[in-house]
Amino acid sequence: MNNNNRSDRVFSSPKENYSVSDYLRFKGKYYTIPEFEKEIKILESAVKTAKDKIRDTEDELIARKMALREDSIKKLFNKFIIRQTEIVQKAVYLNEGLLHFVVKSYYDDIHRYKDYSGTTWANSHKQAAYTIKWIARFKPVQIKEECDNENDLNNEIVDINLTFALMCGFFFLNTHEISLISTERDEVRQYNSKNPNSTKESFYDKLLYILRYRPFSGKQLVSIFEALALSCHKAV
Repeated sequence: MNNNNRSDRVFSSPKENYSVSDYLRFKGKYYTIPEFEKEIKILESAVKTAKDKIRDTEDELIARKMALREDSIKKLFNKFIIRQTEIVQKAVYLNEGLLHFVVKSYYDDIHRYKDYSGTTWANSHKQAAYTIKWIARFKPVQIKEECDNENDLNNEIVDINLTFALMCGFFFLNTHEISLISTERDEVRQYNSKNPNSTKESFYDKLLYILRYRPFSGKQLVSIFEALALSCHKAV
């Protein structure tokens, strides 16, 4: 470094007591080491403030998304429960505390997926899969204490969270996928009613079986729905 060539140096003030070795060149400017360290501290503070602001904004965004999702699931439950028998309607209720854990876990999974994949949006199959996963795990549809006995329970009540999970998950699928599931289920049930010895299972019944008896992950459910979408594509 030429001490006499000062045309490309930028100083805030003369530094008579510094030798040239006391300066650091960065992006075409010269700084004293104390000046440079001071600017680092200023930038660190600015970055921290910006990150805190982003974190607060992100927390508010997630809180709003969770509130909206909880509200939508409550509305789906109202539509779901009205289709059930009177016995089922009187036996169960939606536990809002457990529902909150369902939605929180759902968004935790979705955000992990986004961080891993680098994408901004989760597609419909991932939304369906992780919704089903956490409703089936936390079981927010609870049996009322007065009905929680062997005499009052039936298969519809025991499986209520699984069927509700599928309804909520199917909400994210497109009409072709839902139609394929529904049509195939009705055809299989009709076939089995005419053939008592048949062990044929529909896609819907297989999903119920997986939720009821098998350990499963969100990724596995995503793969199942992607296979369903491929079937729909071939059928068109």
